[in-house]
Amino acid sequence: MTAVQLFSFITFPIFTRVLTREQYGILGLITTIMFFGIAIAKAGLSDGIIRFYQEYSKDPEKKSEFASTVLSRGLVLSGFTSLAYVLLFLIFKNHLEISKGYAACFLIMASYLFINPLNIIVSRFLRVNDRTILINVLDIVGRSLGVGLSLIFLIWLFRGFYGYFIGMVTAEIIMAVILFSWFFKNYRVTPSLISGELHLKMIKFGFPLFLSELAFLLENYSDRFLVVAFLGEEALGTYTVGESIAMYIANIVIFSLSYAMVPISVQIYGEEGKEKTEIFMQKCLKYLLIAILPMWFGYVAVSKELIIVLASEKYAVAATFSPLILLASFVGTLNVVFGASFYLKKKTMLMFLIEFSSIPINIGMNLILIKRLEFIGASISGLVSIIVSTTLMIVVSRRYFRIGIELGSLLYYIGVSCIMFLVVTQINTGVIWMNLILKVMAGMVLVALAVLFKENEIRENIKRIIDGGLGKEY
Repeated sequence: MTAVQLFSFITFPIFTRVLTREQYGILGLITTIMFFGIAIAKAGLSDGIIRFYQEYSKDPEKKSEFASTVLSRGLVLSGFTSLAYVLLFLIFKNHLEISKGYAACFLIMASYLFINPLNIIVSRFLRVNDRTILINVLDIVGRSLGVGLSLIFLIWLFRGFYGYFIGMVTAEIIMAVILFSWFFKNYRVTPSLISGELHLKMIKFGFPLFLSELAFLLENYSDRFLVVAFLGEEALGTYTVGESIAMYIANIVIFSLSYAMVPISVQIYGEEGKEKTEIFMQKCLKYLLIAILPMWFGYVAVSKELIIVLASEKYAVAATFSPLILLASFVGTLNVVFGASFYLKKKTMLMFLIEFSSIPINIGMNLILIKRLEFIGASISGLVSIIVSTTLMIVVSRRYFRIGIELGSLLYYIGVSCIMFLVVTQINTGVIWMNLILKVMAGMVLVALAVLFKENEIRENIKRIIDGGLGKEY
């Protein structure tokens, strides 16, 4: 997953230069709609595959029942969602503040909305079969195809903005052929084996998770709809750039943490109990703060250079609000640590209610502040709302697990981050890309030295790795 995020970060500069600000805004809007549509089309089904697969995988007949039920449900949900998307767009297209020339782009993506959730379902079957390497390879191949075909269709074949979306759909179809070829080689699908009981079990399990995903999307992306409504398509392009860069950085941390922490905490809790789990969670929180505090201060210091290098000068204004979006995202990463308490205690509905509680605050503040403060208003709204939900998450989670914050460590790394910020902001060679490289390198060296100075455990781990490497040589 981290590799996929890095790939998105690398391909980002291509599209910010090829597309106009207005086109990039429309791209951001359609992408956001797809996020919501795909969540509805999955409706928690992909999580249900992971939860129930082992129960049905032992017996060939039950395995076929599982595959038949999951695929049939996926087809129905994806078909319904894509059809509803087309109908709603046709009904409301005259009321949307969007140029008529972009209507084809929205309609083309109905095909994507049908195919992509089905591809996700098959990828979950790969995951439960421990085909992790194949999943990562296919993710990168799919991304590469999407970028390559979108550029070819946009610039050379169709020579119109809609060509970008045809390229995305074509790439998704190619991936569907690859994924379903694997699926049908390994699973027998028989309509007569479709199980209503299994269908209901998966709905019951997946619905709270679907609501949580929907709450996450509303929390993180509802501002895009309000920005385009109040400020227009070009403004949305600028806002999407500032938000995307911040989200790329944050997601690398979030996905790395969530993919590692949640499974390990489940294992520790099951084998060693609550006390050991609390110790593990507290250590995760400590190392998370060691990572995100310097990263945020560093981003404030280099955001203008980074945005110009990645997205070009036309998006430079994004540096005024992008750090606030990154701060909100980093505050949200604390929910991964404290939210694990709810997951372990099977209180997922309570977790959803906490996450959902901040959405009215976010939307309400956006309605007030975007008109007055524009981009800054949207960023402040997101930050305040995520602080509210994270505070609630921390307070309520203490009923189940006590995860303390080491105050001395927190103050130390805030101090280190401030010193690093003051140092790197003094670097100015007159060349933007050179400034960026030197600032990043200087910041990383300063923080690394500060971490090595304070953290005995990290020093010992590095020493063991070095000693182990040298031992192999001799």
